[in-house]
Amino acid sequence: MKDTLVFDVRNIKNEDFNEYGVQIQPSLLDLEFDDVNFYTVICGKVQLLRHGEDNIYVKAEVSTDIELQCGKCLDTYKEDLEARFEVQFTPSTNTEDIESGSVDDEERFYDGETFNISEDARQALVLQLPGWPLCSQLCEGLCSGCGINLNEEDCTCPETEAAQTDTPDRHSPFADLKQLLDTGKIETENKPKNRKEITLKNGTSKT
Repeated sequence: MKDTLVFDVRNIKNEDFNEYGVQIQPSLLDLEFDDVNFYTVICGKVQLLRHGEDNIYVKAEVSTDIELQCGKCLDTYKEDLEARFEVQFTPSTNTEDIESGSVDDEERFYDGETFNISEDARQALVLQLPGWPLCSQLCEGLCSGCGINLNEEDCTCPETEAAQTDTPDRHSPFADLKQLLDTGKIETENKPKNRKEITLKNGTSKT
């Protein structure tokens, strides 16, 4: 079991997958966030295939447990986090190639006899973090009136939502606009027509 994601090319056999079990501390991957707690070790399996001129194909899966805050009820809860990624490392002595290697690309470069997939693992886990964390799809959240957790107890606040829906808001500018439009419509309907607009059946106008 390896406690690092740095691998030595010399230990990888040609044309055959080499499998490693890994256990990594979250701090080694810089997984420290204010709203997410990586509280267990990161476990995983890494498969390496050496081919061509020391090209290394990497296939890995990692998992861990996280603790985060629900976006609706604000309680903390725990969740399993799993990630998979594939990448290929190519040997290069060009410093620009190595420095410009992006995790978003499927090809990376390495110089020397070792290569490191720590950043690849970190990015893969971060991408799996929920954008809007929920402790449950059925989470009721907090009462907008008194602030109690509706998952734990019933709210005693008066039900005002229905009344607000049925009764127009007199303080709303849109309510005043609607009243003006309605008034204008009634005046138009009641306004007598101009005599010049009244046309007789024979096609002549009555003056």
